[in-house]
Amino acid sequence: MNNDTADQPAHSGKWTAWLNGDGAADTDTLSQSVAIPSSCANAAFSFWLHIDTTENTTTATPDTLTVQVLDSGGTVLSTLATFSNLNKASGYAQHSFNLAAFKGQTVTVKFTGAETDKNGGTTNFVIDDTALNVN
Repeated sequence: MNNDTADQPAHSGKWTAWLNGDGAADTDTLSQSVAIPSSCANAAFSFWLHIDTTENTTTATPDTLTVQVLDSGGTVLSTLATFSNLNKASGYAQHSFNLAAFKGQTVTVKFTGAETDKNGGTTNFVIDDTALNVN
């Protein structure tokens, strides 16, 4: 977790989850288990994501953020999205996915940021305001 800074301000509030961007080849993860009620018709998982990068490429994706749903044993049930340094933006963008296919289960939503630093650049994946709304 990271406190709100001028370089990477929070979408709202004062705290964010800031993955990678430390100038080293590494993998950062963030995960949370959630119970999806069996009675729900919709299970909307959403988050706000800000990506900035100093990678000097318009085609290569040395830095990635993968969003996955895992079962209780750690098996990947679904990859919801993969973002990269090519998705950089000046601010936050909201992303939303329907998890109703997993109703009646407790699943883990996992963010995995991987940074190679092969091109000498660095990428920040800043996540804020995650939510699971069921009805």
